[in-house]
Order: sequence, then C-alpha cells, then structure tokens
Amino acid sequence: MRISGSIALVTGANRGVGRHFAGQLLERGAAKVYATARNPEQIDIAWNSPAKGPS
Repeated sequence: MRISGSIALVTGANRGVGRHFAGQLLERGAAKVYATARNPEQIDIAWNSPAKGPS
C-alpha cells in the first residue's frame, strides 16, 4: 500500500490503536489525515508529529 501523499480518515484517533495509526500515517508521509473521535478536543496527533508540526 502506498501511503506517501495519500489522504486518510481515522476514527477513534484520540487514543489507542486509532491514535497510533493516525500518527504512523503522518510519519510515513500521508498528505492529510482526518482524525475523528467522540471528544474532538482530545485529538492532538498533528501537534505531536515531528513530520508535520503544528498546523
């Protein structure tokens, strides 16, 4: 599967497997990762990713 430059949607991205998966997509070069969660304010993937930094 080619991840570099792709766009992804990850549900449950504020914890556990969903959070790890979203982070890995960013680290492996995904152009955009849309992350959803029951509590959207808890999603902090983009700010914690060294590849993307704050957006």
